[in-house]
Amino acid sequence: MPFVNFGPRRFGPHRHIINFKGDIDRLFDEFFGQGAEDDLGDFSPRTSIEDRPGAFVVNMELAGVPKENVKISFQKGRLYVAGEKLPEEDEASYLRNERLFGKFARSFQFPADVDAQKIEASFENGLLTIKIAKAADVKEPHVEINIK
Repeated sequence: MPFVNFGPRRFGPHRHIINFKGDIDRLFDEFFGQGAEDDLGDFSPRTSIEDRPGAFVVNMELAGVPKENVKISFQKGRLYVAGEKLPEEDEASYLRNERLFGKFARSFQFPADVDAQKIEASFENGLLTIKIAKAADVKEPHVEINIK
């Protein structure tokens, strides 16, 4: 039996909107299952970009993503990082699963003083680190970067 809220908002001037929101929430819960609104977000790795002397350093949290599933490229001053975090193939029955899976794509614009030929990437303990060397007046082509 669902809990019924008899608070003052339930009978206030905006009760129709509140009732409608409750109806929509119940509809989503019935169709997608309880807590479906929590699962609508996309997997987007947390990222930090440091401006150090001589280089920009990008750190991206990719725990659970194999490095083979990550592609990095740099073109026209923009760094592109894309990949996919696949769900585990198990027969588990979850009470709650808040882990996010799926494809992701991030891009970051950098200043013109970047040397695309001197970009290095490493992947260790779920942390992708990309070092982008700074240079004066360098024109770069499209470059694919391999992960060490």
